[in-house]
Amino acid sequence: MDINIQATIGTCSQFQDKSDAEYSEISVVIAPLKVTTDESNGRLQIISGCNVWRSCVNKKCWYSMVARQEKRV
Repeated sequence: MDINIQATIGTCSQFQDKSDAEYSEISVVIAPLKVTTDESNGRLQIISGCNVWRSCVNKKCWYSMVARQEKRV
């Protein structure tokens, strides 16, 4: 089985800068960072990241730094 994993270039309309509470639209790259497999159940897990995760303060965004500080269920 062949699996092709690529980065995606697009726009984010929910970016929040540290100095601004308003949403902005910017260009982003979402790229795969880590691929793991669980051979016992045949699962493949891909963990991706955003190139602006450190500067985004949108708590609702999966990739932003502030969202990582909160516990996820």
